[in-house]
This record gives sequence, structure tokens and C-alpha cells, in this order.
Amino acid sequence: MSIPIRSVPLLEGEVARRFIKEAKANEKKRGTYKFSEEDKVTFCRIINDYKKYLENSENLESNLL
Repeated sequence: MSIPIRSVPLLEGEVARRFIKEAKANEKKRGTYKFSEEDKVTFCRIINDYKKYLENSENLESNLL
């Protein structure tokens, strides 16, 4: 037994124009985010902490060998 295929609704007229306009506007904004200064500071702190962690783990590893 199969499931009947439903027809895909078509946008027409003003609704279609508005949909296309909003889709194009969203495409231009895609992948953009404005970070606050606080976000930037936090990100830098996390990166620096991670670098220190890597340095320490390398030192510990070399001491074990």
C-alpha cells in the first residue's frame, strides 16, 4: 500500500514576490553575526587558555618520556 503524493502548493502574485524578496534578503545576511566586545574578549581568553593547555600537555608528555 502506498501513500498518495500530495501536490505542492504554488505561490502566486504578491505572496510569491514577497517570498522571493525575503529569501534574497536572508541570503545576503546568511552567516553574519556581529560580536560584541565582550564576546571578542571571551573568545580571545578561551583561545589563550587553550594554547596554554596545549603547551602544558606537551611539557607533561615530554617529561614522561
